[in-house]
Amino acid sequence: MVNILLVEDECAHVDLIQRAFEDHGPAFRLTVASCLGEADRHLREKRFDLVLFDFLLPDGKGTELLRNVDLVSSCPFILMTSHGDEKLAVEALKAGALDYVVKSAETFSTMPKLVERALREWQLVEDRKQAEEALRLSEEKFRAIADYSFDLGLWFGVDGELLWANRAIERFTGKTFEECREVADHIFSSIHEEERRNIRDIMVSALADRTSGNNIPFRLHYQEGVFRWVSISWVPIYSRNGEYLGIRANIRDIHDLKRALENLEEVNHELDAFVYTVSHDLRTPLTPIIGFAQLLEERFHNQMDESSLEMLSCIEQQGRNMLALLEDLLRLARAGYLERPLEAVDAGGVVREVVLELHEKISQDAIEIKQNPLPFVHIPRTLLKQIFENLIQNAILYAGSAGNPIEIGGNRVAEKVFFFVRDHGPGVPQEDRKRIFEVFCRGSGEKKTGGTGVGLATVRKIARQYGGFAWVDETPNGGATFWVSVDEEGLLD
Repeated sequence: MVNILLVEDECAHVDLIQRAFEDHGPAFRLTVASCLGEADRHLREKRFDLVLFDFLLPDGKGTELLRNVDLVSSCPFILMTSHGDEKLAVEALKAGALDYVVKSAETFSTMPKLVERALREWQLVEDRKQAEEALRLSEEKFRAIADYSFDLGLWFGVDGELLWANRAIERFTGKTFEECREVADHIFSSIHEEERRNIRDIMVSALADRTSGNNIPFRLHYQEGVFRWVSISWVPIYSRNGEYLGIRANIRDIHDLKRALENLEEVNHELDAFVYTVSHDLRTPLTPIIGFAQLLEERFHNQMDESSLEMLSCIEQQGRNMLALLEDLLRLARAGYLERPLEAVDAGGVVREVVLELHEKISQDAIEIKQNPLPFVHIPRTLLKQIFENLIQNAILYAGSAGNPIEIGGNRVAEKVFFFVRDHGPGVPQEDRKRIFEVFCRGSGEKKTGGTGVGLATVRKIARQYGGFAWVDETPNGGATFWVSVDEEGLLD
């Protein structure tokens, strides 16, 4: 039901208008006011969908109703006048009226249709206002999120033109977005000359090919007059109907992180050098200690009692244990990064070589080795051999026995290579699985004899050097499965 307030003091006009609405159907409910005071009372007491008002009323001009801004914004007002005065109509429209009509018999008879049209126009106007308000709020939220981002956000159009940047551009460059747009190629000209061409080529290709990328490092000239390391990531963007709009780029300051990583690498290098030096120097006196213990036992075996012989044996054994520990520490220190080989290494061949070298121990304990097909991998053969030596020896030491086979395998998933060594021994307790790869860590459930606690740390170090990880899972039905992953991104044909 459409509620209409008719403000008209001429009874004949009221009758004609009422009759027109009655003939049109029951969709309209008409309330009549003969003066401004009565109209004002009705408007305060009830909500109307539309107001029809005469210009000249007994107590004033009908346009005075338009002074109430809240009322005018709540429903459409249509002015009725007996004179086709355009000046009057313009004033009424400026004051807030939606439309005006000139009184006539024809106008009165078609009033319902005029009202329906006015209501449609009003609804369109309201819908547009709501859409504009929603858009404004959406833009405000977007601006709030984008402008208060710590990273520099950029939008490059399909032709490479910088179309938008968040407020972080002022912090990165010392210039506003408008100032940057005035200087042709400002963003790229701020890149260090050693990386400028590469970054430009990457972004030109990304725009043309509509590709994404992430974490490409380069140096950017900051407002303080110094270069800082940043990284850029980007994705192609499209409109709702699928139209290509360019790329959205994100530049992040990684200067402090890069410096911290460089310092960490330097410290690690110094630590490795220290470990290597200490381990090497400590090996020198161990050889004569072990040799002298053996010599004493050989020369004076018949002259010593059992207790003395046990002490000599203990000296020799502890010396050998210390020598093994130092050898492992040297291997750990030497397990630094080596350039990847141009040709992939046959991991299966490396495993067969390791198994052959451990043949005596494997045969002695009647251990069955099951070797599955293994993928080729771009890792120096010497380091790959260290991985399998440590994992297979670890399995033999803690889980090797007749009836408990050791299984070796691996596979490739996309640009990742995975290797595993699986045993069926006592396994590794859950609480030890994270720290078991730390230097000198020997899990609480492991034997206290054998091993130096360095082998698994070496495995993890090599894996990390090549973008991978090392971890241990439980073998179904008991045991431990040691995994090593290696990143092969960009190395596949």
